[in-house]
Formats: sequence, C-alpha cells, structure tokens
Amino acid sequence: MIPKPIRIRLASALTALTLLATGPGPAAAASEDTPRDVLSAAVEDFIQPGYRTFWNKAEAMGAAITPLCKTPSAPGLEVAREAFAELVTAWSEIEIIRFGPVIENNRMERILFFPDRRGIGLRQIQQVLAEKDETATTPERLADKSVALQGLTTLEYLLYGTGAEDLAAGDEFRCKFAGSVAARIYATAGEIVEAWDDPDGIAARLSDPEPGNPDFRDEREGLQALLGVFVNSSELVADTRLKPFLGKSAETAKPKRALFWRSGLTGASIDADMKGLEDFYEASGMISLVPNDIERYGRSAMFELGNARRTIAATDVPLPDAATDAETYEAVDYLRLVLLSIRDTFSGRIAGGLGLSAGFSSLDGD
Repeated sequence: MIPKPIRIRLASALTALTLLATGPGPAAAASEDTPRDVLSAAVEDFIQPGYRTFWNKAEAMGAAITPLCKTPSAPGLEVAREAFAELVTAWSEIEIIRFGPVIENNRMERILFFPDRRGIGLRQIQQVLAEKDETATTPERLADKSVALQGLTTLEYLLYGTGAEDLAAGDEFRCKFAGSVAARIYATAGEIVEAWDDPDGIAARLSDPEPGNPDFRDEREGLQALLGVFVNSSELVADTRLKPFLGKSAETAKPKRALFWRSGLTGASIDADMKGLEDFYEASGMISLVPNDIERYGRSAMFELGNARRTIAATDVPLPDAATDAETYEAVDYLRLVLLSIRDTFSGRIAGGLGLSAGFSSLDGD
C-alpha cells in the first residue's frame, strides 16, 4: 500500500493541480522590480553561485578519490561515494540553466551524458576497464576521448557499478580512472564558472542587454531565457528523468533506465532539480513582473512543486523501485504530472503575463 503520508500529500498535491486552473486567491501588490533587476538577480543570486558550488563539489570529489587511491579502504570508498552524492546534488540544482557557456563545447554532455538510449557510455566504460586503457587515467588525455567517458555517469559506474568494491581492495587502474574523470568534471565546471564570472562576458550581456550583443539584445530576450528555465527544465526532468523508467504502469516500469539508479541517487537528483526551480523562482523574482492576476499562478505552481518534493521525501524506497510497485507507482507518476503542469503554466499563463511568446523549442536551450 502507499504509505499514509504519501497518500495525504498526493491528494493535496492533486488538488493543487486544479488550483492552477482557478488560482489560489487574491495576489499581493505588484513589485517595483524592473526587468533588469530580475535579470541581474538571476545571474548574481542563482546562476553564478550555483556553478561555483558545483565547481567546489567537483574539487571535493577529486580530494576524496586521492586518499582512496593511496590507501584503499572501505571507509575511504564510502567517503568518495558521499562526495559523489553531494556532487550530483550540486549539478542537479544548476543543470536547469540550459543556455550560455554550459551548452558550448559539449560541456553539458561532458558533465552528464544522458539519456544514453543506445548504451554507448556503458560500453565505452567497460571497454576502458577491460583493456586497462591508460589514456583514460590522465585528465589531459581523457579530454580527447568521448564525452560519454568524462562525466557523472562514468564516475557513478566506477564508484557503484560492477567491480566497484575492488576500489576498497586496491584496484589501482579503476581508481586512477575515477580520479581522472573527477578532474575532468572539475575542469569543465571551472570553464563555466570562468565564463560566467567574466566581467565582459555573458553575465554582463544578460544583466544589461544591448542591441549589439550576440545573444541578449534587449530585456525581452533575457526574460525569454529565464522563462525557458522553467519551461525547458521542467519538461526535461519529466521526459528524460522520469518517463524512461516509469513506463505506463508498474508492470512495464524499467528501473534500470533511471539516471543514477546504481547509486540510489535518482530521487535525490530529481529533488535537487525541483529545488533548483524553486530557488531560481525566488532568486530571480521574475514573477514580480507579471500582473497581480497572473502572479497567483506562479505561486500555485511553486506550492505544487513543494508537494512533489515532499512526496519524494516520504518515499521509503528508491524512486525506480517505487515505480515497479502498483501501490506506489501513482505517487511517482505524480511527479511527472507536476513538472508537465509547471511547463504548461509558465509557457502559457506566465509567458502571457510577461508579454512573451512560448514558441521557443523545449530541451534545446532556445
């Protein structure tokens, strides 16, 4: 059976879906924020610190692997796994930003090669391990190899996949490979941080759009990018994080298609994606730019998102496993419905309130 807390939260959350059609009540007075205030806040209060946190967690990941390689032990492996969990959370919170430096030079794919419907990454990882390919054990040479070998899914397999326990017993090659991957993630994160911190770079162009900019020529284009965070990222999580393992029922669920199923971090990752949306909503203050009768839809969407996060917290088993149980399948599928509802709310009501078009393509950063 679905645990009682989940049943209660699911019922209240489903009620919230209805609220989006009617609104939760009178809105507060409009803010005096200007579009440029919102654009600057999005950069300074969410984007820049978010990438910096991810960079710091990548550095901590490497620092956890180094002693594991020098003095292999079960506690050392556990420390590395804890660092990996923090790294995944940090990435998931900021991966909702799908424009700018992260989509240049295949950086997003270098950090997270997913979905991998043909299993390319897994085959390449297993080949490197089988052949003990030394070119994968130094960050400089790994940078020239497939992007599928350079990111979080590779690191997860090395820490949790078949043979991972050998790290605690002194598998030198596997540990060097893991250290090389961690170093590549750190380097890629550093490139993104440097680009966003450049005083003449994208942060300035987004915060202070000008007609001569190559990307953000006016405030409208900047706000369109912020709106896309909610529209594209909510759809991304619904369609590429949840849908692949959910199937259409508990009987057709495929838990091993879930991102981070080996490490048991599927739920933590999706929760962090949702937290990122919540934090971006608060940090940017974008909703303050819409009329009062539209603002309520944004607040209702965030209420709904909070209920979804509480549903994850109340689930006692990993989300992919919960999807295989007829009694808990509905609770997991509800997360997908919430995200699609948020997509529709922001591409419809909120876009209209901002005077923006919702005609941009989802999942492509446009």
